[in-house]
Amino acid sequence: MTGRPAFWVWLLGVVAGLLLINTTLVPQARVFTIGTMIALCVLVPVLLAAFWLFTRVRPLRAAPIGYSWMALAWGGLAAFGVAFLANTAFSSLLTKATSPLFADRWADAIVAPLDEETAKLAGVALIALIAPWVMSGALAGFGYGAIVGLGFQIVEDFLYVFNTIIATGGIQQSGDTVQSLFARLVYSAWWSHWAMTAVAGAGLGYAIARTDRTLAARVTVAVSAWILAMLMHAWWDSPLLSDSTFAKGIPLLVVAIVVFIVARHLDRRSIAYGDAQRLSHTWGKVE
Repeated sequence: MTGRPAFWVWLLGVVAGLLLINTTLVPQARVFTIGTMIALCVLVPVLLAAFWLFTRVRPLRAAPIGYSWMALAWGGLAAFGVAFLANTAFSSLLTKATSPLFADRWADAIVAPLDEETAKLAGVALIALIAPWVMSGALAGFGYGAIVGLGFQIVEDFLYVFNTIIATGGIQQSGDTVQSLFARLVYSAWWSHWAMTAVAGAGLGYAIARTDRTLAARVTVAVSAWILAMLMHAWWDSPLLSDSTFAKGIPLLVVAIVVFIVARHLDRRSIAYGDAQRLSHTWGKVE
């Protein structure tokens, strides 16, 4: 694994993200200790449960656990770090290119889908480059994409907790933390980053594994899935239907479920599940 350049790209991204979080979120966590403890007690079990589920989305074999943890680390550290910096820079450019009023309403829907979905999908691509054998089809890409998105989503939840506490003056840590977590978990977790990156990852997994298809067809599927993920993100972040969270979110969940069903159907018919080899839960060991 260390002989592959993609591993060092992954490692550099994770370390850079870790350093960024250490200079941004960690100082806030030290100040808002009550909010941090509440958030940890809620988000860590959610993270572990969702991680376990996403490693087992494939019907015939679970994802190798080592590469799944690598995907989670990329989403929570590297992709989050890239987005943290890129969102600010792109939003500033958009404000200068348009107007403060337009940017205030539409920046999230324009900026975040492009840089966040690209940064997250890069994690799936790196896993495929580090260990090509684990990307056995669309469903494998769906699973790794969901795990990358999960990591991003959990770290972003901490950011929102701290932002909520700061917005109210930092005097109601417990109430603000519970309020933020309730909004993030009940009203958005079901169709948030995991769903968007899972859709993009499914397209990439298909493109990598289905060598029986033409290159043009595979690239078209991968790019279309990436664009669909960005459109899902743009829809969620747009000011449209801002008072109806479920009306905005349920269609995103439906899209993710449909892509999952299609991916599972394609994988069951593909040669990826036709061989007798089976990946174990180790670092890609074939048994």
